[in-house]
Amino acid sequence: MNFGRIANINVFRKIRQLETLIKPGGLLVRSCPNPTQFPKSTSSLANLNRSVIPNASNYPKCNILSKLSVQSTVSMTQTRAASTHGDHVRLWIIEKIVSVSFLPLLPAALLFENKFIDIVLAAAIVIHTHWGLEAIIIDYARPIVVGTLFPKVAFLMLNILSVVTLAGLFVLIYNGPGLTKTIKSGWAISKNR
Repeated sequence: MNFGRIANINVFRKIRQLETLIKPGGLLVRSCPNPTQFPKSTSSLANLNRSVIPNASNYPKCNILSKLSVQSTVSMTQTRAASTHGDHVRLWIIEKIVSVSFLPLLPAALLFENKFIDIVLAAAIVIHTHWGLEAIIIDYARPIVVGTLFPKVAFLMLNILSVVTLAGLFVLIYNGPGLTKTIKSGWAISKNR
């Protein structure tokens, strides 16, 4: 489908870059000391095993990574580092802890009607909503699909929305009846009908 095509377009672009490097007139062959010893190029992935250099140490001046553009080598490195870095795992664990904290926090907030519990509940609601909307932006506003400007604007708007929401909830807690009393009064309106 189209989703697979969009997701894998970078992979095909990298393969095409590598194929153009090892073609007879490519950058790698032109910069090597003895281009006749360089293996023949392949145009398909099925023949890729035949194009492997048998002894790469014989070509000290033919570094493939030095011939790639700086942007492609950095993006390959960043993608690899991002997939193996442990911060995503820690963030996922923190997200799950915040989600599970709603189980005792909501009944406690409704029973005790305390400002401290309202503050913790407001912060947890805003954090949980922020992470959910951030995941939606990451999934659906990919730079390869919508360009580079739209995701930046979307993340900026999300940060502004989260800060304004948290500030509004704090104003409701400190200057108004409180978060849980507001929820209870909303429920009381539907009971009166």
